[in-house]
Amino acid sequence: MKVEGPRPWPIRLFAILFLGAALLRLVAGLYDPTRMIADLLNWLPRTAITTDLAIVALSAEFTIACIPVALVWFRAVRIARIVVGVMAGWRLFSFDGAPWVFGLPVHQIALGLSMVAAALLFAPDSNRWLASRGRRDAGVIH
Repeated sequence: MKVEGPRPWPIRLFAILFLGAALLRLVAGLYDPTRMIADLLNWLPRTAITTDLAIVALSAEFTIACIPVALVWFRAVRIARIVVGVMAGWRLFSFDGAPWVFGLPVHQIALGLSMVAAALLFAPDSNRWLASRGRRDAGVIH
């Protein structure tokens, strides 16, 4: 069932922040793919890692980040909160300091945006909206 109508502000801000973090990582990775190449070498040590493979991995990472946002925005799926929390937690757990890109600590900024976005999914307005699967209460004016 597709959710219709307005979303509460924490859901809107979650979508903006989480997609913003994913887009920031994608752009930074496309600008300088050495971070992704190093990550891929850690995960796939016996594989020849090329810039093309790093770009494909960056695109896949961005697409994967879009999935829980779509689940929350279009379907009000509560389990997406856990998925986002695990994704943000994994990023925090595996973070080992990243080089600056564009003169900014973009990976740290993206990590912070992801953590705030994950927390917003547990805000009271988000809880009510997700619990009702996005349906409106006829007695409440939004």
